[in-house]
Amino acid sequence: MSALQYTEHPILSNTVFLTAWAGWPDAAESATRSLRELARQLSATKFASIDAEDFYDFAEQRPVISNESDGSRKLTWPKNEFYYWKSPDGGRDLLIFIGVEPNLKWRTYTDLVYKVAQESDSKLLVTVGALLDSVPHTRSPRVIGSSLNTDLGDGFEHIKYAVPNYEGPSGLTSVLMDRFSKDKIPSASLWGHSPHYLQVAQNPTLTHAILTEIQQFISAPIDLTTLAKESEEFDENLVRALSDQQEIEGYVKRLEERYDSEEEYRQSPEPAALVQELEDFLRQQRGSNDSADNGDTDD
Repeated sequence: MSALQYTEHPILSNTVFLTAWAGWPDAAESATRSLRELARQLSATKFASIDAEDFYDFAEQRPVISNESDGSRKLTWPKNEFYYWKSPDGGRDLLIFIGVEPNLKWRTYTDLVYKVAQESDSKLLVTVGALLDSVPHTRSPRVIGSSLNTDLGDGFEHIKYAVPNYEGPSGLTSVLMDRFSKDKIPSASLWGHSPHYLQVAQNPTLTHAILTEIQQFISAPIDLTTLAKESEEFDENLVRALSDQQEIEGYVKRLEERYDSEEEYRQSPEPAALVQELEDFLRQQRGSNDSADNGDTDD
């Protein structure tokens, strides 16, 4: 039995292929949620999937058990699903893939994803991700685009992303982009940057920003009104939740100063470095508070 399973074989043309993976490249679920929202609004049709059996260490990526409304129990394995949307006016069709970053056999997995993309006449790949970064929640979310291609194809001449300069351990997005490049298919990578100090399951503000960036790649109309309202409520709740957290407020002010300085944006530090930066700041603040409480002076 093939790991790649179809329910139909749609005929697509001039297709834009959008991808996102749950896991590390999906901070606050902002990347996968953006594509789920797109698929929902377009009533995109699921037509293929990749079976999880060969690609996951289930001790690391465990299946999830849940209770159903009828009292039954449901076991859900990691999902890797393809959706399509055909343009009604002969414009660009869309292929949407939402998966979970695999633990095993990345090259085999990538070949399966590429096979569906090739069969769907994909002319452009756009990978979507979200990462934790030292950015303040009080500023506009940052969504960074990059591409190795100076020309993303017909209709995308106005999009000019910087060439990435990162060197080091790579993620699945880079592996897939490399596979597309072998057949001269251009690709772009979008990364939303989520404040690393926020312990939130979802960040609708960042999801809204990612979808706004995605809009320039698609001809399909989408409505971001509801998401914008959710984002506004999310931001208001953050203000209330952090109003009495003086240490965090001080840290956020430092991030605001850095953000507002408009210095050249560099490669994001590793998550461990972000945590260390926050811990150092809080330790410094506690030390200052202890000195004040003990009545220490310079005399």
